[in-house]
Amino acid sequence: MDTLKNIKIGCIGTGNMGKALIVGLCSHLSSENIFVYDANPKQSAKLAEDCKVTISKSAIEVCEHSNIIIVAVKPNIVNEVLLQIKDAVKNKTIISVAAGITISSIEEKLHSNTKIIRAMPNTPALVGKGMTVLTMSKDSDASILETVNDIFKCVGETICLPENLFDAVTGVSGSGPAFVFTFIQAFADAAVKLGIPRKEALLLASQTVMGAGAMVVEKLENPISLRDKVASPGGTTIEGIYVLEERGFSGTIIDAVIKAAEKSKQLSQT
Repeated sequence: MDTLKNIKIGCIGTGNMGKALIVGLCSHLSSENIFVYDANPKQSAKLAEDCKVTISKSAIEVCEHSNIIIVAVKPNIVNEVLLQIKDAVKNKTIISVAAGITISSIEEKLHSNTKIIRAMPNTPALVGKGMTVLTMSKDSDASILETVNDIFKCVGETICLPENLFDAVTGVSGSGPAFVFTFIQAFADAAVKLGIPRKEALLLASQTVMGAGAMVVEKLENPISLRDKVASPGGTTIEGIYVLEERGFSGTIIDAVIKAAEKSKQLSQT
């Protein structure tokens, strides 16, 4: 995290994602170097109380005090915010976390010498387990991307991909947590049906999913290979896998991700 030393970071918008980023940054960066603004004063005041960051009076003031500015507002008001801060972000770096807002559409609103990074984090960033995908404008350089990478490392893992894959990213890691939550709920419901109390059922289901995911991440092994190690010949696991595959489990997940990606593409074109 050496790249974050002496960097002043501003965040416009302190909703779930803005808050997650600020909380994560405060564990690696002096809070006096973090500036926030939200149209809802109560929301930003609570965050300032918890993290000791500086509340700015406006989006423009955030930009005046910061080298890097995170725009963490809803997609439908991104353009309004960009037009407000246009003159205050010359020669600075803008990070947009708004879904469906392309780099080219941001460039249209800002001066040509503003460097732009587009980021696609997901909600597990709220517990420091996020997955963020980054891409940058043509005039941004590797050192800036390294700094932005370190910012999002504060709330989880990061990778860099071309912007033309961001709709697919939305389908996998953006919408993906909701698919996993649905699986956990069904998993827990099955446990309850079999007599396990709800609280314990949720813990069993969620810890099992978390542990399985950690094995894939840490071992970087093919999930099917890991599955084969659990599924003994003639055992309980292969019996359950048979039911999942007979009823199209894998195909259903693939279709869900593709549908979410297609919807993301539609939204980015409106």
